[in-house]
Amino acid sequence: MRTTVYFITNRAPGPAGAIPAEAFGPGMVPLDARSLSCGVAFVSNTSPDPATLEQRRVEEIVNVSQDEFSQAVRDDILGSGKNLLVFVHGFANSFADAVTRAAFNREWFAASGNPAADCTVILFTWPSPGRVVDGSTIPAGVAELLETILGFAIKGTIRTPLANRYLDDQNNARSSGRDLARSLDRLAPLAAEVQEQGRKVFLLAHSMGHVALQGAFAAWQNSGQSPGIRFDEAVLAASDSDWAAAGRAPPWLMAMPTLARRTTLYHSAEDRILWLSERVNAMQRLGEIGPPDRDDASVFAPGPYCFVDCAGVQDVVGEKEVDYTHQYYRRLTAVRDDIATTFSGTARPVRVVL
Repeated sequence: MRTTVYFITNRAPGPAGAIPAEAFGPGMVPLDARSLSCGVAFVSNTSPDPATLEQRRVEEIVNVSQDEFSQAVRDDILGSGKNLLVFVHGFANSFADAVTRAAFNREWFAASGNPAADCTVILFTWPSPGRVVDGSTIPAGVAELLETILGFAIKGTIRTPLANRYLDDQNNARSSGRDLARSLDRLAPLAAEVQEQGRKVFLLAHSMGHVALQGAFAAWQNSGQSPGIRFDEAVLAASDSDWAAAGRAPPWLMAMPTLARRTTLYHSAEDRILWLSERVNAMQRLGEIGPPDRDDASVFAPGPYCFVDCAGVQDVVGEKEVDYTHQYYRRLTAVRDDIATTFSGTARPVRVVL
């Protein structure tokens, strides 16, 4: 199967003649020449089976333009007849990783059988090298990695390549907030056309992608503007961002109704990657149990918000598969099908337990 992924990126282009998988690298476009690259990627060997994720390949990159999609690409998106899914990835994703995972998400959600989840996907990919550790400086084996990071993530002192690479990605995600805001604002007319055709537009953010989303809200606030785009549904999965500010929900989460008609946050206290992130950041993560005031009906009323607890459906994984607990949105059919229900617009209470 061959899947089309439309993409927007603030990554610096790769060297001339680079293979499609390396068309864009781990670095960010310099501030003095800041422009976004928009284009189309074709991914081969896509199927909705999570076990085949690593078999996907970026075959071709075409129709790359600066700052906005070309008219031909816009016409293709509008002509798809499908709902639109904008995806913002998380930590440790190379360009190829981000593109192939966006392609997988498209097929994964479509396989739910819910027509609303059969989408055209647009990826926003921010700079990340796609490597968690340098094998020459960290011993192999997840148990050793966990012991190493926990041993040094004390009193805010981070000395391991694992933690440092994580923090580098975190800084890149935060610095990409303005570019994400620009991207979403420039997508607004296209999204409005899709909605005028009777279709829907969705946002899916995973993991550290929420740091970029938080940065986008900061950019809108600093410019005195509101988001130009309005999503029908926003799905926030396994959010690797601070769970609170001054003991309340983060301001950007409270501002989500300006960006989406409904925001559904998927969280799990069994997400072992977020356990580690909590120690590195010295702050509980939003994707563990949601914000501290999630049960306050005066803050989170039914309609604009829904919190879905996925801990009860987390499967048992091996020591070397600890990252699987952080990928439940694209691994577990119970979570996938619930997200598809969200996409369909079904009315829901504020709290849902799977």
